[in-house]
Amino acid sequence: MSGRRSLQMRSCSGNATWGRRGRFSQSYSAQRKRTAKLSFLMAAIRARVCLHSALATVLIFTPLWFAHADGNSASRILNFESKVVITKNRNLAVMERIEVSNANGYFDSGLHRYLSVKRVNARRRKPGSFESIHATVDGRDAQVNSEQSDIFHIGIPAEGGSWSRGTHIIELSYTARNQLTDYGDYQDLNQDITGEWQVPMEMVTVELDFPEGVPHQLSISADTGTEADFKFDCERTELPFGIKFETTHPLLPGQRLFISARLMQAGYFAPDSADGIRGLFAKHPLLSPTVWGLGSLFVLIGFAYVLAKGNPSSNVASNWIRVLLLVSLPGTALLALRLVYEQTVMTWRNGEQMVGFALAHAYVLFFLPMLLSLVVAHVALACVISVTFARWLRKLSTPRLNWLVVGTLAVSIVLVYIPYNIWMTTTIRIAGPGVHGSSFLMMAAADDKLPLAKILIAKGVSPNTMAGGSTALDVACSSRNLDVARFLLQQGADLSRAPSCATLNIKSESSGSH
Repeated sequence: MSGRRSLQMRSCSGNATWGRRGRFSQSYSAQRKRTAKLSFLMAAIRARVCLHSALATVLIFTPLWFAHADGNSASRILNFESKVVITKNRNLAVMERIEVSNANGYFDSGLHRYLSVKRVNARRRKPGSFESIHATVDGRDAQVNSEQSDIFHIGIPAEGGSWSRGTHIIELSYTARNQLTDYGDYQDLNQDITGEWQVPMEMVTVELDFPEGVPHQLSISADTGTEADFKFDCERTELPFGIKFETTHPLLPGQRLFISARLMQAGYFAPDSADGIRGLFAKHPLLSPTVWGLGSLFVLIGFAYVLAKGNPSSNVASNWIRVLLLVSLPGTALLALRLVYEQTVMTWRNGEQMVGFALAHAYVLFFLPMLLSLVVAHVALACVISVTFARWLRKLSTPRLNWLVVGTLAVSIVLVYIPYNIWMTTTIRIAGPGVHGSSFLMMAAADDKLPLAKILIAKGVSPNTMAGGSTALDVACSSRNLDVARFLLQQGADLSRAPSCATLNIKSESSGSH
């Protein structure tokens, strides 16, 4: 019994042990299954997260890559260079060099340039206009079409119907008139240099040249952007004969570079002979001072002829004629000497002068009597001529006058009317170019003064004279003064230093004139 019990107990004990191990094994197996299932779920979640991250990366960077690729392949203006020569007669001689990239075909049909037209207002008597338009594409002359409505459109159609892909260089030149706003004592220039384009501009440079030197009283600035949102962020460089502005960042489509300048009229511009009373005389020759003067002289001669009939024996001129001669002589002679001094000695020493300006503004108390004397001198001289001619027609003796006074007065009046160019040219021919020879040649090139240019070159001034980054030849070409340009070429001017001449084809013409 004891042996069975012990065996049974061992058996029971063994069964109990097996039962505990079996339950443990089942629990462990279930736990492993749960762990594996959880690991599988976590792996699935991680895979989904990685997939979403990859998809998000693709979605984020693909547009950027395409934008970068599109930016590299989009048409755009690589460089826009504008050179504006502001002449003393208020014209703008413009030379533009536009380098474009026709990557996606935007410029296939050619280039279209749009210029704003200045309207007539109280400060501008004539509308803005553009003329002398010329263009080249990649160094070859190009056809130019122009059309004006509210804006001025310059079209340069593609030769052969379409431009090729790649880079093209367009050089466009024109003269802009009536662009300034006249406020009397000063002139304002507000000019959209580039215009607005539908493609970006990577680099813009504008150079404003003053052939006779930058005016002392000049206020000028450049801004970029739009009319509503603009910044004064251009880099400015002072030049001896001009000012240059460069952009510091690319200009987006719709943005432009704008110039605002104020120039004192008395300090730079010459009197405008196309406006005011002179303009009226130019349009109506019968109203010119010459016609009126001759008409008045004939009337005086007829009146003197009638009077001479009533007193044929007398050869004594009226006392009032003598009084007019004596009163008008001192002021007229002093005015003539002063003007001659300014146009000769002062010009040779100090450069070109605004003749009579200092006298009229700084010494007005002397100027007004001189001006009145000049008017009286014309009347006195007209009376002398009419009386003398009337008595000659009557076959009577010449009236007794102080002919020395008459001759001096006549010479003084003639001196007043001799043009400034003649005085300047004569002075340089006698005394040489002096220290201002270079500026005189630049002035001759800008204002089409060929006789002055010939004298200066003959007196030793170099035809390659440079000022403000431009040679005299370049200024002559940009101002469209072809006679001066051809002469400078004949005298050895370097054509390679005159980029404005590239569009004028003057080389063959000048060589053919030898």
